[in-house]
Amino acid sequence: MFKLLFSLSDKIVNNFKIFQNIIRLRRIKPTYLFFSENKNYQKYSYLIIETLVKKYPNEVYYVSSDIDDKINNPDVKNIFIGKSLLMIIFFLIIRAKYMFLTLTDLNIHIVKKTNNVEKYIYYFHAPVSTTKAYTATAFDNYDVILCNGDYHLDEIRKRESIKKIKKKKLIKTGYFYFDYINNRMNIQTKANEILIAPSWNYNQKNFVNENLEEIIQSVLNKGYIVKFRPHPESFKRSMLTINSFKKKFSNQKFILDETTENINSMQNAKCLITDSSGIAIEFILLFKRPVLYFEGNDKIHNVEFNKYNDLVTMDQKVKDSFGFTFKKENIKDLDVLINKSTTEFVNKDDQIKDFIVNNFYNYGDTVDNFNDLITKDFLNNIN
Repeated sequence: MFKLLFSLSDKIVNNFKIFQNIIRLRRIKPTYLFFSENKNYQKYSYLIIETLVKKYPNEVYYVSSDIDDKINNPDVKNIFIGKSLLMIIFFLIIRAKYMFLTLTDLNIHIVKKTNNVEKYIYYFHAPVSTTKAYTATAFDNYDVILCNGDYHLDEIRKRESIKKIKKKKLIKTGYFYFDYINNRMNIQTKANEILIAPSWNYNQKNFVNENLEEIIQSVLNKGYIVKFRPHPESFKRSMLTINSFKKKFSNQKFILDETTENINSMQNAKCLITDSSGIAIEFILLFKRPVLYFEGNDKIHNVEFNKYNDLVTMDQKVKDSFGFTFKKENIKDLDVLINKSTTEFVNKDDQIKDFIVNNFYNYGDTVDNFNDLITKDFLNNIN
């Protein structure tokens, strides 16, 4: 009984301290405020934050619902706000000039907008298109979006035109995470694993719970090392399935990757198997290795996707240009497909380089470009 009371007392004290931090932050009214759900998403904001903090030391605040999610830079102010009610309170009362987020459906679900924040700025955590893998309203309520390429401009402007909604400020920054990977990857690593990395899907019938077990078993049966990297959302939505895989394949060459970074998994893989995860684009374009796409569980989260039939998604462009596809009846022959893909994928460097240049802004120069934008004080001139 006393143990329970002490535990409850500690929780109340800790929550009160968090609330005090939120109130103090509100009084400060930061100019640059980042919010992160958890440590898995830190890597997508890292270069943006590093660039800002060099020009504005001690003016960048990083707020997270994950107590282990902190930017390791003394000039960044890390603040933990917890989840549930405390997070709701934070978003309702916070005051800031620019709030950076990579959450979709702002102001529609738990995260609400307030007039006390001047601009809500979105940055991408995937190089995919906006028209298919996200809900129809995913980006409607943002003021500014840092775009990966022309495809984002075309998709977002079409959405605004269809729905007659206010135009957002679209900034041509490029995909920061490409450069984050390039700065840390080692393509000389001996690649001897098969990486299986599914997307996550709202639909009850999806790649994870419909076909993945059979695929993992088939690849293991062929003598390969399998590294299974679930999407962060799958750890919330499909944990029973993940645990069942872990138990079933425990005595085989099966590795469950639960790390926040995906770079080691990619550089150790000779081939990637997925349905439609954005990691496929990163793997093909940066590591220049083949991806096998399973066809049968299409991921369409946008109920209005048919309105964008004239726009080919970036996901589909990469798949059509560089991907290898297979169906359920091919699962038993995955070793043949793996060997075929790795053999046919050689000498694609020039083709991949041209694809990146033609589709993504500032590849290799996102930081320098963003620094130039900051120097020109573009944020203060957003209207």
